[in-house]
Amino acid sequence: IHTFGADVIPSPSDTTEVGRAILKAHPGTGGSLGCAISEAIETATHQKGCRYVLGSVLNQVVLHQSIIGLESKIAMEKIDEYPDIVIGCAGGARLEASFAPEYETPSPSFTGALLEVKGLAGGHSGCNIADRRGNAVQFLGAALLGARALRAASAEGGSLDNAIPREAKATVALNPERRKETLEILASLERQLREKFSLPAGFAITLTEAPLPKRVWTEQTHERAVFALAGCPDGVLEMDENFGIPRTSTNLAAVFERGGRLVFRTSQRSLSDGERRAATERVAAHFEKAGAVSEVTNEYPGWLPAPESRLLETATMLYRELFGRAALVKVIPAGLECGIFAGKRPGLDMISFGPTILDPHSPSERADIASVERFYSYLGALVSAL
Repeated sequence: IHTFGADVIPSPSDTTEVGRAILKAHPGTGGSLGCAISEAIETATHQKGCRYVLGSVLNQVVLHQSIIGLESKIAMEKIDEYPDIVIGCAGGARLEASFAPEYETPSPSFTGALLEVKGLAGGHSGCNIADRRGNAVQFLGAALLGARALRAASAEGGSLDNAIPREAKATVALNPERRKETLEILASLERQLREKFSLPAGFAITLTEAPLPKRVWTEQTHERAVFALAGCPDGVLEMDENFGIPRTSTNLAAVFERGGRLVFRTSQRSLSDGERRAATERVAAHFEKAGAVSEVTNEYPGWLPAPESRLLETATMLYRELFGRAALVKVIPAGLECGIFAGKRPGLDMISFGPTILDPHSPSERADIASVERFYSYLGALVSAL
């Protein structure tokens, strides 16, 4: 990726000695924060003009992210409300399921094609999950389910588990005699999805010519993958009546190949840790029906609100004194570091607040500069008052 004049290189890479050593020792690895830091340090110490900038893992960074609480502002953008103080958040989990696909040689009379779902808005899997923005990975599964003449050779789409997928694609083989029929099916599906979801004008499902793949999934593998993608639970599972936000939700975040296996990455969120675990078990059961093995690779607790908090009382009184109005206090369906702290120290008195971030986890992500000054003055006054 090249953006803002810089090259963004996935780690581990073949651009450093440590990256090459990791790839040799662990072929197909997805890397880790430690891999990336090692490569960054090597690059900074060996290339003239390079500097290593820390963005995580240090105490001051954790404190910065926790107090500012970036997600505490973006969560309310969808209803045009920007909470001044957040007192609770959802916990989350990442579930990955995978199986080893089997392959066969496609008929020489077939032609190759690239099936793409593109132009969706994407967004945050907590804040925007109720916005009916559509999920490109699930749409890809629906396209393969409807267009029965296609036989996939690979599928990929999405990336981060906290982002709603904007794009997805599959390399496929197709009987040329059924191309017209397939295009009509895809066009019909696109119209149906537009009616059901709130989709951008640029949304499209396309089928373009491509080289015939040397191998494709067997019919059984194809059916298993399509079932896993098209039928995976996705979106809001339950709304919370007290706070008017998604109480429990799940996101089909990505599909990709790793180490010879087809991987399905999902994330679940809930204000209740018990309900989150139940949602994760529901998604795992779905993938198990497709013959996939599931594993929870990351999870973090939620942060239950404490409306009678002494810290909150002080913070709201001070807010009114500084800005001449009552603070908007909310609970959000996204994750915050406060949830992790609450899991380690039950009963810890906390609030979260910070500058307003718009369009998070999308190419349009930006900060409201005016809100930074308000935050800074409020933070200083609150620390002094405590």
